[in-house]
Amino acid sequence: MSLASLANDPELQKFVAEKELENQLTAQVHHLTNVCFDKCLESNGNLSELSSRHTACLQNCVDRFLDCTTLITNRTIQRIQQGR
Repeated sequence: MSLASLANDPELQKFVAEKELENQLTAQVHHLTNVCFDKCLESNGNLSELSSRHTACLQNCVDRFLDCTTLITNRTIQRIQQGR
């Protein structure tokens, strides 16, 4: 199979598009996580002394990150199963 025929393969194009979407979603989750961490720790210069408020904020951030990761994983699995 030549490179030109691979570039025109609909299945390959679909796969690449899904991977690009997955990468975009992952990048967005990481960006939002960074924003959350910046927000949680903005007033605390000494990371060895986290207040209960900072700890709760970080825990919430981790929980939301896991929720997003689970959602993305489940959606990806659904798309793969629908493509069969």
